Amino acid sequence: MVFSYRNEILEKSEMMLNLGIENVTSTLSQRIDEAITASKKPSYEGVCEKAWRKYRKGETNKNQFYQDINNELKSKFYIDKKFSMFTFYLEGDDEPLCYSANNEFSYLSYIEQIHGEMKDLIEGHSSDAVLRVVDGRIYIVRNMYTVTKYIKFGTLIVELNQDQLFRNIQMDLSVNAAICFNDGEEFVLVGNQDEDASLKYFPALFQKYDKNKDDTIQMDLSNSYKGYLKEKKCRDYNVGVAFLVSKALFYESLYNLYKIIACIILILIPVLMYGVKFLNKQVSIPVSRMIRASEAIEEGQLGTVVEGENMPNAEFSYLMDSFNRMSKQVKYLFDYAYDEKLARRDAKIMALQAQINPHFLNNTLEMMNWQARMSGDTTISKMIESLSTVLDYRMDRAGSRLINLAEELHCADAYFYIISMRFGKRLKVEWKVDDSLLQVKVPRLILQPLLENAVVHGIEQVKNGIIEIQIFHDETKIYVKVFNSGKPMTREDMEKINAILSGSPGSIKAEPGQHTSLGIRNVNERIKLIYGAQYGLSITPGEDGKTESVITLPYEKELDKEEEINRQKAQKELQSTGKIGE
Repeated sequence: MVFSYRNEILEKSEMMLNLGIENVTSTLSQRIDEAITASKKPSYEGVCEKAWRKYRKGETNKNQFYQDINNELKSKFYIDKKFSMFTFYLEGDDEPLCYSANNEFSYLSYIEQIHGEMKDLIEGHSSDAVLRVVDGRIYIVRNMYTVTKYIKFGTLIVELNQDQLFRNIQMDLSVNAAICFNDGEEFVLVGNQDEDASLKYFPALFQKYDKNKDDTIQMDLSNSYKGYLKEKKCRDYNVGVAFLVSKALFYESLYNLYKIIACIILILIPVLMYGVKFLNKQVSIPVSRMIRASEAIEEGQLGTVVEGENMPNAEFSYLMDSFNRMSKQVKYLFDYAYDEKLARRDAKIMALQAQINPHFLNNTLEMMNWQARMSGDTTISKMIESLSTVLDYRMDRAGSRLINLAEELHCADAYFYIISMRFGKRLKVEWKVDDSLLQVKVPRLILQPLLENAVVHGIEQVKNGIIEIQIFHDETKIYVKVFNSGKPMTREDMEKINAILSGSPGSIKAEPGQHTSLGIRNVNERIKLIYGAQYGLSITPGEDGKTESVITLPYEKELDKEEEINRQKAQKELQSTGKIGE
């Protein structure tokens, strides 16, 4: 933990330092950009070019040309605190045409110290603004050209006011800072906190400077100082800002942490020794006893209890009693569930044995159909054939859970034929089925319960009724919709239907229509078990007082394969937890 705090403090100090370096570099580059923009204005505004053209045509003499240029440049740079000096060279002249400074740096000093260092730029033909450091001073040099024919008519040189450039530049841990431009041959010190250290270590830092990179370099310069060099590429120039950081100040927070930790350790040693002994007796030993009992239950020894001496405190005594009661109750519930499972299995076997032999029933219907045909009663024959189709479909001799949609529709059509004999012209059926879905696999007997529900709760209640079946799909789902006319659904009807579909106990009462309620609940539950909770059946009021029943199924081609995967996954999960009655 100590090392974690140490690393956290170092990372935080490093992060704050890098953030400060980034802010200082951004501030300096922003101020330099503003100065470069200001140095370009005389070229863009055209006053100097206009004065030069008049002088060139002979409309003014050189003295008047000097006055025009000097006045224009004074209005731009003499009052502006970003600059401390400006000078202008007329193209072809070896000496400045005009010179003005608002500091103690005289014209003679400029000629002796700076003029010679600027000759290569004055004689050059680049229109870019160039930053150059000479004798600790920062200059912006820019050749001036006409707008139309791009003729060079002079060179403008301005000196940056370092008091303004470096104002409010503070780094708490920084001994000193320096700045260089472009090739980094010379640099300018920012502040004078320790000039000897700066002149000693900054050259080593700037040797690593690369004008083509945009990065931060860190160096250990000595036992006392760390060095940082921030390289930044700007539009008109490249800048490097170097910092010297005192290691003593940098690690001061860490040293204070070490002192605090040492004091805390001395205080905590006796406290920790007592705490370990107390926790072992009051917590560790009781927890170990309960863990051993839990492991025994996990291994299948249901009903295991925590035995032995009393717990050392009231809290663990309560937990032990609760654990023992819970263990005994779990054993009782498992035994009860297992016995109930056996009873349900036996009841199911008896129910299956009590079913009518499907072969006998089917043969009986075939015989009745033959008798009807022999008697020439085709109506009765068709009704028997339809009934046989419905019953045979319900018996599911093949035992398949999923069948083609076409088979489901065939059964529904047979059901409608039987119902039409009862209602006659009172019932009208409309089909809208997407033929591309006829071979899609769907669960057996999901449509007929909806049709029975539509007849019992809709058509029987009115004089004339319509049942409309729509089957279609979108990109992910298949929709089976059944619309039926009848009495509009009330709020009480909606609550009852929602309770039936959700499987609420007592929602299906022993009254006429109970079989349809069981049927729609069975449809909804089977769909959710096969495909998931996002699919199923919903029944809601539709337009014009109709009732709308909607089944949603997944629109996939390999549902059998997916169902098998889900079944195997569920079986593995049950086997992993079913330690009794496997």
